Amino acid sequence: MNWNQFILYLLVAYFIYYLINILLDLLRPKPMYAENSGQEELTFFEEHQPETVVENDVQKEEKKSKAASSNNRQTISSGLIHATGGVSLKQLFSLAQSDLIEFTKTIPY
Repeated sequence: MNWNQFILYLLVAYFIYYLINILLDLLRPKPMYAENSGQEELTFFEEHQPETVVENDVQKEEKKSKAASSNNRQTISSGLIHATGGVSLKQLFSLAQSDLIEFTKTIPY
């Protein structure tokens, strides 16, 4: 038996297997969903009714004062931010060779 015959037999076996599965699914009696459709229904009821909220004068004044105070603030810059843990690829290999870092796979040098 060569590879072509083996692959052909394998394909025929898969075809017959799936054909039997499809025929069994088609011949199987289908369940009646119309009788039980009301039992599997999930319904949610809203307990709270929506209500309209009106903004009063005090809340409007507070918003205006917050907006005005945020515009008057001066921001303080922290300067340039430098990363402390970045290394180049060459440094990474040297750290791995000297066993200063832990690595899980072998690195080809």
